[in-house]
Amino acid sequence: MKRICKLLITTILFTNIVHIYPHAMLININSNSGENPILVDKIIREKTSFINIDVEIPQIVGLSNKEKEKDINSDILDWTNLWIKDAKDTSEKFKPNIPYEMQARYILTNDKYILSFFIDYYQFSGGAHGITTRNTYNINIKDGNEVLLKDLFEEGYDYKTFINEEIRRQISKNPEYYFTGKEGFNGISEDQSFYIKDGKLIIHFPYYKIAPYVTGMPQFEINYEIKM
Repeated sequence: MKRICKLLITTILFTNIVHIYPHAMLININSNSGENPILVDKIIREKTSFINIDVEIPQIVGLSNKEKEKDINSDILDWTNLWIKDAKDTSEKFKPNIPYEMQARYILTNDKYILSFFIDYYQFSGGAHGITTRNTYNINIKDGNEVLLKDLFEEGYDYKTFINEEIRRQISKNPEYYFTGKEGFNGISEDQSFYIKDGKLIIHFPYYKIAPYVTGMPQFEINYEIKM
């Protein structure tokens, strides 16, 4: 029988799942692992003749594993600084008449057992429109380790087939919004981008990955209560 994820978010969701799927198995999560960590703002603002930078990124405070906390915060800050540097170097090289726009904001989507959030990095460097890059983060609050998509499911469960079939089902409702063939959806990857919100798994794809720009960044809500 197919099994559901082993990392679920709340006791309420646990009750619903067990009622619908009596065979569901959950990981043993220690709810007494301490206070939930929080996200605090790291603000970077700068304005020149060629670029406007307005950045608010998160830094984690309160993980019990301080080394992991430091590493994650450094990764976020390093990625952001490199993103800014590349744009600044380009703006100073080309000296655009209309300044480049750089903006970053983040959203916390879950803070129980798994700290889940994403950062949207928007950049306009001329042309018809800007582009947003979304970086997602999922962290086990208990040990500070990154949570991968496979970690949400029982070992040995074919989670890729389950998710792929659900995404194809949702795409089939509006196929005109997506690319087809090799350019379209051909299955999730090992390092698939995702986040958790309201007890559900949200699978995320960047601009142009499986759909044209007008479709936006495709996202697919995977409800663990779907009967398969």
